[in-house]
Amino acid sequence: MPHAGAVTAGKFEIPSLNGLRALAILLVVWGHAELPYRLIRESTGVTIFFFLSGYLITTLLRREYDRFERVSIRDFYLRRVFRIFPPLYIVLAVAVVLSLTQVIANAMTGWGIFASFGFWANYYIIYAGRDGLPGGMNALWSLAVEEHFYLVFPLLYIALRRWVRTRWGQGAILIALCLAIMVWRTYLFTQGASVDRIYLATDTRADAILWGSVLAIVANPAYGEVRTPRRPWLLTPVLLAGALVVYLVSRTDNSFGMTVGYTIQSIALAAVFIPLILAPRSVIGRILNLRAVAWVGIISYSIYLIHRPALIIAQEYLPIPQLQAAVVGIAVTVLLSWAMLVFVERPFGRLRRRSNRAGETENQGGDAPARSEDPDDGGAVPATS
Repeated sequence: MPHAGAVTAGKFEIPSLNGLRALAILLVVWGHAELPYRLIRESTGVTIFFFLSGYLITTLLRREYDRFERVSIRDFYLRRVFRIFPPLYIVLAVAVVLSLTQVIANAMTGWGIFASFGFWANYYIIYAGRDGLPGGMNALWSLAVEEHFYLVFPLLYIALRRWVRTRWGQGAILIALCLAIMVWRTYLFTQGASVDRIYLATDTRADAILWGSVLAIVANPAYGEVRTPRRPWLLTPVLLAGALVVYLVSRTDNSFGMTVGYTIQSIALAAVFIPLILAPRSVIGRILNLRAVAWVGIISYSIYLIHRPALIIAQEYLPIPQLQAAVVGIAVTVLLSWAMLVFVERPFGRLRRRSNRAGETENQGGDAPARSEDPDDGGAVPATS
């Protein structure tokens, strides 16, 4: 793996992350489509996406700070806007029309539309119910959790870099915050809080994202802080052990899984991520880095947005068995997601890069160093259940 100088200079790519995105979205879609042989809950896909978001976003923030001794909040938020808003608002607009025409029957409300467009769908569901959102958009709860993280975490990270000298000190603060969220979540459960209150809320789920941030700061394999052992085959049992823990926790009941279990899953994911990043040429790494698998990871954000409305329409209107309708719905989802990539995400990506270059020109006369590159935001796709 590259040393720190290589990480902070030029473009870089972390192996296996698109493959992990593909795996996570597969778990989510498989569960929502109610396909047979589901061995693991789709909620596990949520935790993978959350952890991946924290790891990748924090790695990119760390890379920027290491190189320029600052983080451009403007550039960070612009990257999020150009990456997330266009596909989301297109799909939401279509969902509103489908709900108004009752193609997807529901009782959509004005507040439900506002919550969807304003990234508060998780708390809307908790306090007002699921029916008021545009049809098929219940999935937006996890996107809301991630957006709340994106809004706050860059500021927290800058504060940590300025006031806490060591990586271990920074990591210790984030670990303490993660454990505080776990304690809060457990307390709510013991007080009889609803499943939705614990499962959907930012204040009870953000720790999965923060655990990814801990990995990015304390033991980041992309920075060479965890190195491939002399016997690389040792990474395989570590990976399998982490994956087994994630699986076993997913099979537990809510009293464990929704309290301490989320924390254990998140920590175990570090044992999955590190081997896959260090050894992309292992058997599992090769599978995750196959071009077709990585492509699914690339379009996974649009799959996340589109798959539920597509499944609802296919299963409601096609005069074929439910399983076949689900397959058609998934096929349509993949096709539309590819179109979204080509006609929406890539053009807005180019616009984002031009905007970043404009920001560099403005900064050249000030204190902030000009950028010579546009780091890929690489934001992980929010998943849902």
